[in-house]
Amino acid sequence: MAAETTIMFAVKNIDDLLIEQAGFLQGVEDQVKRLKDELQRLQRFVKDAAQKQGRDKRIFKWISDVRDAAQDADSIADAFVLKVEAAGRSIGGSSGKLLHLPKHSYKLIGKQIEAIRDKLRGIEKSRKKCGIVDLGEGMEYYVSWRSKFSPRQMNKQLVGMDENVEFFLEHVVLDDSDEGLSIATVVGPGGVGKSTLARRIYDGAVAAGRFDRCVWLAVSGEYTPKDVIKEVMLQLLHPQHDKMKEAESLEELPLSEIQGLLHRSLRDARLFLVIDDVGQDAQWEAIASVFTIEDEGSRLLLTSRNEDIAKDAGSYVHKMSTLDPNKSWELFTNNIFIDNVDGKFPEDLEIIGKEILKKCDGLPLAIDLVVGLLGDENPSKSKWDEVLNDINTLSHSSSGSSTILSTILELSYRDLPPQLKSCFLCLGFFKERVPIRAEKLVQVWIAQGLVVPLEGGGEKETKEEIGMCYLNELINRNMVQVKDLSTDGRVKNCCIHDLVRELSVTRAKTEISFEIQREDEKSRTSDKKPRHLAIHGYTSGDQHEHVHSLFFHGVISNFLDDLKSFELLKILDFEDLPIEKIPETIGLLTRLRYLGLRNTRIESLPESMGRLKNLEVLDITKVDQVEMDDVIWEMESLRHLYGGVIYSQYLLKTHTLKNIQTLGYIYVENLIPAHLMEMSNLRKLSLLITVSVDFDGRKFYPFLAMLENLAWLEIKWGPFAKVQLSELKGLDVLHRVTRLKLEGIIANLPDTCEFPPNLSYLTLLRTCYDKDPMPVLEKLPKLVYLKMDRAYSSSDDMVISEEGFPALEILCLFRMVTLDNILILQGAMPKLKDLRIIGCGKNLETNLWG
Repeated sequence: MAAETTIMFAVKNIDDLLIEQAGFLQGVEDQVKRLKDELQRLQRFVKDAAQKQGRDKRIFKWISDVRDAAQDADSIADAFVLKVEAAGRSIGGSSGKLLHLPKHSYKLIGKQIEAIRDKLRGIEKSRKKCGIVDLGEGMEYYVSWRSKFSPRQMNKQLVGMDENVEFFLEHVVLDDSDEGLSIATVVGPGGVGKSTLARRIYDGAVAAGRFDRCVWLAVSGEYTPKDVIKEVMLQLLHPQHDKMKEAESLEELPLSEIQGLLHRSLRDARLFLVIDDVGQDAQWEAIASVFTIEDEGSRLLLTSRNEDIAKDAGSYVHKMSTLDPNKSWELFTNNIFIDNVDGKFPEDLEIIGKEILKKCDGLPLAIDLVVGLLGDENPSKSKWDEVLNDINTLSHSSSGSSTILSTILELSYRDLPPQLKSCFLCLGFFKERVPIRAEKLVQVWIAQGLVVPLEGGGEKETKEEIGMCYLNELINRNMVQVKDLSTDGRVKNCCIHDLVRELSVTRAKTEISFEIQREDEKSRTSDKKPRHLAIHGYTSGDQHEHVHSLFFHGVISNFLDDLKSFELLKILDFEDLPIEKIPETIGLLTRLRYLGLRNTRIESLPESMGRLKNLEVLDITKVDQVEMDDVIWEMESLRHLYGGVIYSQYLLKTHTLKNIQTLGYIYVENLIPAHLMEMSNLRKLSLLITVSVDFDGRKFYPFLAMLENLAWLEIKWGPFAKVQLSELKGLDVLHRVTRLKLEGIIANLPDTCEFPPNLSYLTLLRTCYDKDPMPVLEKLPKLVYLKMDRAYSSSDDMVISEEGFPALEILCLFRMVTLDNILILQGAMPKLKDLRIIGCGKNLETNLWG
């Protein structure tokens, strides 16, 4: 993390140590206090150093030394707590029963503290030589989290795209005059908009409905030719296929066999395939060998920075050019004040704005980043002057190989507040060119300790809400892009441009000891021990005692044998890996805050999980069923248990989970209803009810009604269960619930008045209801979103009456194959903005009665 934040969290960690472990510090307590004071004093100088580091290499070195010293202090605090916990386990009790640690432990800690203080004395001497001054205590850790993400970020004004999109669709992609295979390539420098153009073309092709299959594949320099072919194969699979199993079987085959499989699977099929950012000749050659000129009606579209690939690849090559001054200005003015309703551009800023745009060389990415730098509700001439001067200064001081794009990227990073700098550095932890779940990104920030309640924030603002505001600000600065939104307009998935990711990774390697480790790379990128690792192939024998976060992006090999050597680990992410078992040694990772087991093959969780007192997030989503001992109650810090389906042979005690916000899916028979009332922060609960359970909603739901924060309830019935009306009776007591999802075969819907009275979002999944549900649902007065997926099994018409759905804005009707007709009477759904009908009856019509 950035030096400012590194010190801040080191001080907080030491402060917690002084409070929580005061009884065990004994002879080193004074040394710990002095270390904390000296670190706090450094905070007064770091801000000045951060502003000057671009002008003096000595200051850059000074900041690096400060960061290292703060990280060492942070590690000492963590290591001391580990010693206390280990000693507690050794006598079979809690740490509270210990009177002291062995004398040699105190001597070692004392020596380590003095070594850091020696470093700090050297740092103080260097500070004076570098002319770094005290800017006072007014260090700004403020992030303008009140500014919300603007939905218009999803629909930014693009310039110079429409004509190219129309030409491609008409003359290249959808041209029937060319009955064989057609290949086109879009080439140009990084940041010129190749991927944006290709995505617009792809969306147009999908909407046209002329192809049997459409596939978008974003590759990277890390992709081998085999990876490219394998990914195309996996994307062509039916959604119900086990992609993990298929990926494993393909991994065992040689490239030539996978190419043969792909060729045979595409026989007689019209395919539109986009391969974004082909960088290697070998990547293109692997694809080219699969297709022949006789492949009827198929279309391939490549994007690449490599013009040589374009020469070999296709019959049509489109070279993207940079924007001319007029189009640059149009792009800039369309987006700089994105929420400015009247669209007027302040006259005093126009001259400076045009000078800044000259520096951007017509690159859309550079213009976007400048927009992010300058965008403000109250733009000031002084700020714009400062940006222009910084661009000039930084471009002149950079090496000859530096581009204007790298200069503006660097300036965008420097302009971030300290906490946002640290959050930005975490972006490199995730897989390249793969969408990032916003929810996961925020949880990683929280686990790192980067999300801090801010002065002036509401008392009920959660860390998740504050973290989403951090993400919104990165989006508004155009350093992160929105991939898609949730139904209520929040960012669901995001992504980052390749060049932005390169900056994140480069900076993270320097500033937070981040390392990307590959199985075929035996040497480290630096002499420093990594604190954060992204592993694409694990090699045992490395030193792990300093690692705080670990993300697996490939084969894990024998990692689980080395689990106990990662004692300081806070984040451990196995997502999308075919692991089947977590060993008991997981219980030794007592500092762990985030454990990602999403889309793995885990069948059970060991009893030792109960030792993870600091675990805040356990993600077992997309795992069929996970058996767990009665240990949840021991994880007192748990905030989110994302399911999956959690199963136990025991009643699960949950009365200690005061912090939990998300719980599910969990079998009703495993719950103690009275314990639910103790989970005062619970916001989302997902329940599973089996056919063998005698469930009475009128007795159960009143327990949920006691939870003042419960806003989201999901209820799922087992595959052989047919929901009885008694199981839905009583929902009307849930006054705080605004979101409801019901999944399972329903014989009868409750009356309108028996739904939660403030219901805004309703999803009916696999309900197979055989009567028209609209007479009941259309009377829900506050419903703004309704999704029905395989929810209706009759061939009778659905009818929405004149006053039906007074507040509804989004209606989704999916996969109801017997539904041929919807009758919508005049005056119905007056606020409807979005109607989505997918996979329903072939003759489905929407009739508007006048």
